[in-house]
Amino acid sequence: MSAKSVKLNRDLDKMLTQAIERDLLIRIGWGREGDEKPKNGEIGALSMLPVDSRSLLLGDLGEGAGLLNRGGTATVQGTVSSIAGGWMSSGRLVIEKDAGSRTGFYMSGGSIVVHGSVGNFGGSNMAGGTLLIRGDAGSNLGASMVGGTIILMGSADPGLGSNMTGGVIVVCSKYHHMADSEMKYGQLSDIPQEALDLASSLGIEIPTGATVLVSAVDPPKDNLPILERGRNFSGIGIIASGTGRNDSHVSPYISTVIKSKHEEGEEITLPRPWIEIREKSAKNGSAIVLASPEPEDLLIVGGHNIGSLGRDNIKCSGFILDTDSLPTLNDAEIEALIVSVRSRMAPGSLVILSDRVDRVDELARRCKELELDGVLVDTASLDSAGPTVALPRIGMANKRHGISENGGFVLIRLDGKTNPKSIIIAKSAGIDAVVSPELDSSELDFDSRLRGMLREMGLSSLSSTNRSNIRALDHNVAMQTGLRLVGLERPLPTWTRGD
Repeated sequence: MSAKSVKLNRDLDKMLTQAIERDLLIRIGWGREGDEKPKNGEIGALSMLPVDSRSLLLGDLGEGAGLLNRGGTATVQGTVSSIAGGWMSSGRLVIEKDAGSRTGFYMSGGSIVVHGSVGNFGGSNMAGGTLLIRGDAGSNLGASMVGGTIILMGSADPGLGSNMTGGVIVVCSKYHHMADSEMKYGQLSDIPQEALDLASSLGIEIPTGATVLVSAVDPPKDNLPILERGRNFSGIGIIASGTGRNDSHVSPYISTVIKSKHEEGEEITLPRPWIEIREKSAKNGSAIVLASPEPEDLLIVGGHNIGSLGRDNIKCSGFILDTDSLPTLNDAEIEALIVSVRSRMAPGSLVILSDRVDRVDELARRCKELELDGVLVDTASLDSAGPTVALPRIGMANKRHGISENGGFVLIRLDGKTNPKSIIIAKSAGIDAVVSPELDSSELDFDSRLRGMLREMGLSSLSSTNRSNIRALDHNVAMQTGLRLVGLERPLPTWTRGD
């Protein structure tokens, strides 16, 4: 990821507090002597700006400029790339030249002013606020918007307002291509006063002949499939290591340590290779939570909370970006989101990427190329393969992209209660830790049973397990996983055929 962008945001934060107190404008891109030193290419810059902050940046920025704005005012004297002002809830973003695709993506409040043109899908999925474009717009302006106002001074390409179910689009030019049967003509009186005030402050008067478009369809109701992730690794057994029973005391240290591989910081030590996932922190050790994290927790960032994410609710050990719950984003846009959040966290905070197992190869590739700390693989999938078949998929993706080899870690998410056998199977398959809601017994009993199993396997510690310690219990599982069938010491004939 862009260490340069993280540093820029962190340096900016140090200046903003004093600047807000003194009502000063932060100027970025000019030297002490006033000479121009434009910032170019940074992603996620000027993101998550606090209320009453004012920033001026000279240069062309990459993805995510003004991302997650929470009340600040930022002006970019240059161009920006995609998702500028994405998920902003208040404040103002001014772009003096052109903006890329999906400007104002999922914005819910505040205002964005683009003095140039915007790319495709500008204002897509907007829920509130105002997007004013002095130039032209690419295709699908206002696509799937549910609220807010778009004012376009120039022309619009085809798909204007496609799948729009709320909000207002105002086109001041005669040249626009309205989406078929999804829009209807409104009146000037349909334009919210805040949008008119924004235009007026810029010296823009909405002409009486302007086209005002509103939705002509009701919001769709998608019936999404329920994906089951499974509770255990059915059809897989564990076997002894061939060294006989270990009569010595099995090490009580069955903990797992996960830490950032990029910056020094507090590492997370799990008492066992398992971490609880819950709605909110239990304040009794590290957990993965959906909201209200404590300092030792990991916060899941996804569609359920990214619109309300702020500086005060990310004071934790790290975050897990759940790309499965977010709209489709390319690598650069994901990186912009990561930079925006990470730069507001303490150095050494963990950054983990999560997705379903049917997208595990793409997940592993992104982890490697974006230089993240690890992945969380959700065993839920459209093909309902389940945790057992997930193991070889995860293993192959890990090997192909070298997550473990390069110091990263792999977590797997299961449902229900986790038992000691599942822990041993996961560790034997190269998984660092299991994520689930709870253990199947008290922690003391769980640890005792886990050590007992290890002793019967002839192992002195959990770290000694490997793929040789697990077997398929039937032919189907052997064929699905590539594991040796219990009782056999060689692959099934099918695996070695040349056809």
